[in-house]
Amino acid sequence: MGSARLSWSAPTANVDGSPLTGPAGYRIHYGTDPNNLSHRIEIRDPSVVSWTVSGLTAGTWYFAVTALGADGSESEYSTITSKKIQ
Repeated sequence: MGSARLSWSAPTANVDGSPLTGPAGYRIHYGTDPNNLSHRIEIRDPSVVSWTVSGLTAGTWYFAVTALGADGSESEYSTITSKKIQ
């Protein structure tokens, strides 16, 4: 089993450019198909800006992060990144 260390910058503005009030946390989306990131990890602490995803089987894994708003909203995906696990 392998792992992938992810890190991101906390957003400061909404997509429309207005000031961001939050975020309330983040969600890591990941999977072996970049078009179907079927696994999720929810982080309810907005000060956490890195995470290690463990228990990954061999193959290429794809990852994206979203910001969660206190009102239940979710941002668009970050740029999708990948890591090959041996």
